[in-house]
Amino acid sequence: MSLALTWLPHDDLDQGWLTTSQEDRRMTDQLPLVTTAPRSTTRVVLVDPAAVRISPLNPRVDTPHAPDAIARLADELKAVGQINDAHGETAADGIVEILAGSRRCAACLAAGLQLRVRLHPDLPRDEAIGIAYRDDREALRPSFWDLAGGWETLLGRRIVTSDSALARLVGVDKSTMSRGLSFRKAPEPILAAFADRREISLSQWIDLAPLIENDDTREALLTRAALIAGNGYAAPRVAAELKAAAAGKVAIPAIEVRNRHDRVIATIQPGHRGDLTVKFKPMAEAHPSYRLEYARLVHEKLVEVIKTFFDKDA
Repeated sequence: MSLALTWLPHDDLDQGWLTTSQEDRRMTDQLPLVTTAPRSTTRVVLVDPAAVRISPLNPRVDTPHAPDAIARLADELKAVGQINDAHGETAADGIVEILAGSRRCAACLAAGLQLRVRLHPDLPRDEAIGIAYRDDREALRPSFWDLAGGWETLLGRRIVTSDSALARLVGVDKSTMSRGLSFRKAPEPILAAFADRREISLSQWIDLAPLIENDDTREALLTRAALIAGNGYAAPRVAAELKAAAAGKVAIPAIEVRNRHDRVIATIQPGHRGDLTVKFKPMAEAHPSYRLEYARLVHEKLVEVIKTFFDKDA
């Protein structure tokens, strides 16, 4: 059995002899790629982090990084070095564009270190997008707003020609992508009601989008959004306010169901679409007769709620 060896000069890396398998492992232990292992033609370079830019293919191109998190990562890099490489390519103007590793780039800049980048020459666009959108064990997942912005860029610049093809490349279903693209085109007064639109989750937007698209509810949402804009409400509070406006209510508080000892045994939460959600308190340790009593009390309250909630003037 023959063993291939690769010599790394001491001037470059003080590592000595490495087997080919060891070198491959060093490469594949870097920021993981979704599709294939790094090509044999890739090379690792050290660059000034101030002289690179984040690739427009990277969904984190406009993502602000938390200063505290960058400071912690900078201290870690100064202490133990760069275990992983950023991934990038050289643009037409000769500048290195970072496909993956924007947070590490910011940390190296803060630490005064050069950034290790694995450069991929002549990288097909589908593979470049795969690198930019791969799951990163270290970085925070981009917000739904930033992801949708990335999709919008890829389609707007005709880097990818169809929603279906892009959905496959970035690993989401087409309906999620459609919601994201509509998110980026939402009325500005709606978005302005949120203190930070990057806090809006996919599930919150799935609830709000049909209400914005519906002619019967859009005006109510715009009116409520104008009233609460600038209040600094967190995303869940804003979403709840807008859904309440769509239901014609000032708010949709949960309705408590209490037992004879005045203890809350369940809640009934009306929804903006006329749905009602009943939540019982845990009853595993309750006597069977108490469970039946709780069910009776909830039933009575539910009938009362149904009679009154759908009266908009109630």
